Amino acid sequence: MNTIKEWLTIPQAALLVGRKKTAVYDWVKDGRLAARIGVNGVKLVASKDALRVESTVKRGRPAGTASRNGDN
Repeated sequence: MNTIKEWLTIPQAALLVGRKKTAVYDWVKDGRLAARIGVNGVKLVASKDALRVESTVKRGRPAGTASRNGDN
């Protein structure tokens, strides 16, 4: 039986929510996702909070950003 740990490292959280590590770091930096430092000095986030934040963030290019071929 697979269970999700309560606290995850940034790479683990990124894998859980299907995003890049940089996205999760950005969420922490922007204050959307709280983080703490674990006993080994590694930054940790709550798995339930990572799932909550991911569900509110749109995927893809920001509106009004041109694509590579110039189409919007």
